[in-house]
Amino acid sequence: MIDGTRTRLIDSALSLLREQGLDAVTLRAVGELAGLSRMAPYRHFADKTALLAALAVRVIADLTAHLAAAVLQHGEHEQRLRAFYRSYVEYAVEHPEEYRLVFASQFPVGHHPELEEAIDEVMTALSPDVAGHGPRSKATMAALLATAHGLAEFATLGPLAHKGIGLDDIIDVIVKGVGRPG
Repeated sequence: MIDGTRTRLIDSALSLLREQGLDAVTLRAVGELAGLSRMAPYRHFADKTALLAALAVRVIADLTAHLAAAVLQHGEHEQRLRAFYRSYVEYAVEHPEEYRLVFASQFPVGHHPELEEAIDEVMTALSPDVAGHGPRSKATMAALLATAHGLAEFATLGPLAHKGIGLDDIIDVIVKGVGRPG
């Protein structure tokens, strides 16, 4: 039941992250919350960073499901794009600890292939959904994710509200095309 134990550990890590923040997520605390021995987490994760990478994969899956559910409610391309951006920012605002974890600098490229694979899967899964008509290029999906991430950073850090700029106003500019007169 190795997979079941690993899943319990990741579930416990997610609970700790949500309730107490990133600093509370330690291998010992996760094992204790999962009701396992003190050494059990070390049989599944080399260190805390490996546990956090596995947790980030879980968060990416949750974020992807959230985005897909919002996007698939719409048929028109522009409405799908608006839903994509809105739901991305919504997730970041509602789950700030999880969102920050996914983009933590502690996951250098090449060290956590499961995390990189999960990000690739997001781009592949969402490509036809956001576009509404067949897959988009990786560069297009990267641009969508980059702009969504920027919006989420603004929204979670507060500059949008402070400047009196509405999220939907910014999304309108992005969807209509940045740089076009509007």
